[in-house]
Amino acid sequence: MRKTLLLMTSVIFALVMLSSCKSEPKTLTSGQWSIDFLGDVNTYQFNDDMTGKYISSAGEDNSYDFTYEIVGDSIFIKQVSDAIFDLGPDKYAYKITGNELNLKGGFFGLSDMTYKWEERK
Repeated sequence: MRKTLLLMTSVIFALVMLSSCKSEPKTLTSGQWSIDFLGDVNTYQFNDDMTGKYISSAGEDNSYDFTYEIVGDSIFIKQVSDAIFDLGPDKYAYKITGNELNLKGGFFGLSDMTYKWEERK
């Protein structure tokens, strides 16, 4: 009886500890979102003021500032540049699940990438 009581107490304690370890749901602006794509780490940083930065480990030429707008389950990301020819914002269907951000769409609608959440650097 004593062993059974001790075992039940241990199981209940373990369940309580595991349930309290659940992390808070991540938001678009709570950190940064990164992916390692063929050895190049690409990171999105979204700010509360609807601006952000795309950072590529491939170099400064591949990084840029952007603005974004959320409409329903879509996010429109527009690169901030002084380019003469502007194709307008890229449209993505986006979904945050736990520590993952999935973006589908983009230029020609061909992208389907899942980024991992991390503390902002």
